[in-house]
Amino acid sequence: MTKFKISYKLFFGLLSFTVMIAYYVWGIFNNNDIIDVYNGNYETFTIDYFTTFTLLSNVLVHAWLIAAGINYKQEGKSKLLGHTTANTLATLITLTFIIYNFVLIPVQGFPTQTFSWITSIINHVITPIIFVIYVNFMMENKEIVIKKEYILKKFWIPFTMTLAYCLFAMFRGELRLKSGYTESILYPYFFLNVHKVGPMGIPGYGWFAIAFVLVVVILFSFSFLYNCINNKMVTRKFIKTSTF
Repeated sequence: MTKFKISYKLFFGLLSFTVMIAYYVWGIFNNNDIIDVYNGNYETFTIDYFTTFTLLSNVLVHAWLIAAGINYKQEGKSKLLGHTTANTLATLITLTFIIYNFVLIPVQGFPTQTFSWITSIINHVITPIIFVIYVNFMMENKEIVIKKEYILKKFWIPFTMTLAYCLFAMFRGELRLKSGYTESILYPYFFLNVHKVGPMGIPGYGWFAIAFVLVVVILFSFSFLYNCINNKMVTRKFIKTSTF
């Protein structure tokens, strides 16, 4: 394990973590959203901030990066630092990258305040890209996972994690709806609100169906792609090692 790889993981892991905490603190003191969206409810703001899929996927990624940077000798060997976990997180953070940049931004617009803009770039562009690059091209101690084995034994992990989050968010949204919460804070994402007509006049359940299909396609396509890249990298490394 080179010093560059260790520094790479620690730098970007700590950067993501620092930005996440800093943006929360900034939101507390610059309380425009808390007043306008949450009616001054700091508790609900805090819960919502730390339970979006985009933030949770970033938390898992920067936790992995920091842990792998500190305990680098176990990278690719232990379950938490192994390739299955890394590939799962790479898939989830890719989903965050695509949904945020190509679904949420076109519908909701890009943040206008400077700090919000910087935070969004780091969490939704830089972190996903650097993590995917590391897992696919820099991670050590990986093993080949054949396609059939991956589909039957590995793909269910990112799918189940995403489905569990979706069920949680929708269940909470239904509870909030029955409790009379403001419409803007019922669900973390517009395509989970099956009760409201969404963009382009498409009913909520229509957007939910579109999002569900899109998410499944993204999860399967990219997790499968990353596994194929992993196999190629392992084979390439073996060939190079055997040459000398």
